[in-house]
This record gives sequence, C-alpha cells and structure tokens, in this order.
Amino acid sequence: MDTKSPRTKRRRLVDYVTAARRMTGAGRAQAAVEMAIILPIALVVLVVGIQYAIIGEAALALGQANFQGARYAAVNTSANQSTVQSYMVSVASPLISASNGQYLTSTLNPTPPCAFGSTVTVSLTYNASHLVALPNPFLGISFPKTLSSSESAFCE
Repeated sequence: MDTKSPRTKRRRLVDYVTAARRMTGAGRAQAAVEMAIILPIALVVLVVGIQYAIIGEAALALGQANFQGARYAAVNTSANQSTVQSYMVSVASPLISASNGQYLTSTLNPTPPCAFGSTVTVSLTYNASHLVALPNPFLGISFPKTLSSSESAFCE
C-alpha cells in the first residue's frame, strides 16, 4: 500500500505543474529574444527585395515601351523622334509614362525617312533615381539610377 498522504501527492502534482509553467515561460522569453534578433534582418531583406522588384518592373516596362516604339517607327517610316517618343509614352506602363514621360529620353537612328528593308533603332534611357526609396548604396547594396534599352526593327 501507498503510505503517502493525499496531501503529499497533491503537493508533488502542484510542483510538477509549477515547473512546467516555468519551463514554458522560459521558452516564450527565448522566442522573444530570437525574434528580436531575426526581425531586423528579415525586414532589411524584405525592403531590399521590394526595392529591386520596383526597379525590375521599371526595366521590364522600359523594354516593352522600347519594343512598341521600334515597331511604330518601322511601320510609320516618316515618324520623327518626338512622334515616336509621344507614342511610346502613350502606350507605356504608368511607371514609365509618369509625369508625361519626363524621366524618359529616346533616340531614333537613322533619322526619317526609313527606307524599306533598312533597320531603325530606338534607344531609351530612363532616369530611375526617383524610384529608389532607400539610401544608395544601402548597406553595401547599390541600386541602378538609370535604365537603358535598345530595340531594332526592319522598316516596312
């Protein structure tokens, strides 16, 4: 038979519950310290990733606008540089056409008219410094300030 009193059994059970509560409290404090260490690093990675995504979207949009401009210059053989740039701004992504295309510079080579079968080249340069929200360089990471693209098409 068990000679221990019910009171002693209850006390041991209370001691086990108290010890378990202490251990889970210690686990919560450790998790808070780990979170405090990891959170700034995770936030920096997230912010840098978002910054590169914005610049990457602008680069893709610039390439698409440049393709459209080269095609327009090839089909409209008498179109001059300002006409081609106006067309590109009208069909470009809102990121590229912001402020009526003030950050966009284009060159058209050769000058119109474009002879049938010859190549017309449209080159674009986009000033992306207004898209960079972080200090440049940020913790040794440099972000591009200008983006450029060049596209050629055969004149029709």
